[in-house]
Amino acid sequence: MSTAVWAFIGVVVGGLLTVAAQATAESLKARAAARARQEQRERASQEFQRETLIELQAAMADYRAALTRDRSQILPSRATDVELSAARSRYQMLVHRVSSSAAREAALAWEEAALPWFQGDDSGTAAAEADAWETAMRVTGEAVRATD
Repeated sequence: MSTAVWAFIGVVVGGLLTVAAQATAESLKARAAARARQEQRERASQEFQRETLIELQAAMADYRAALTRDRSQILPSRATDVELSAARSRYQMLVHRVSSSAAREAALAWEEAALPWFQGDDSGTAAAEADAWETAMRVTGEAVRATD
């Protein structure tokens, strides 16, 4: 074969190798970018859950305080009713936003124990409410630490 044929074959092979190398490099870049986007989404999701859990703990404390104020009043007051309604709404919004089923279940168990006690129902006791409160705070705290 002549030199021109070998040169042509060399150019074709070189061009094919260049295209293959560029395609491989682009594929690797795309994979790295997709991996980075996935990691960024996971970090954002973890941060959202962490903030939601912390907000849930604060909402539970506000709800508990509102229940305490409501229980301590002889006659219902409009201001206390509004405060209790707002605290309960915030709590309910946050408890269902939490992805940790253990934290959600503990928070709901606290509410289930707290409502009879604070509303004067004989089926509720201060000890049951306090135990459920302690458990809910511990479990949500563990869930917060798990997001770090």
